[in-house]
Amino acid sequence: MKNSSFAANMILYNITFNIEPEIQQEWLVWMNLHYTPFVLETDLFTEVKIFKLLNETENQGHTYSVQFLSDSLDKVNAYLENHAPEIVDRHNKAFKYKHVSFMTILESVA
Repeated sequence: MKNSSFAANMILYNITFNIEPEIQQEWLVWMNLHYTPFVLETDLFTEVKIFKLLNETENQGHTYSVQFLSDSLDKVNAYLENHAPEIVDRHNKAFKYKHVSFMTILESVA
């Protein structure tokens, strides 16, 4: 089965967030209005998807995977160096002590 969105040699920049239940809706709206447009406006990524984890087992909050697709690791690194600090700071100010997150960078292989 071929998936054209994730062609070989594409880079996926993923941020996993665990959000406290009481801010879930506010957070999701903020992500769609502020975070994802900010990242896409850098022109370093071609696509964004937000997924909600359906099989929470141990976490108290709600877990989301925010995925940005790029065609090169250099572009992801440019984003991380030149743009990420600003939106991360804005996100942390808006949702201080209400979330935890970590990022991963993956390369498509098939």
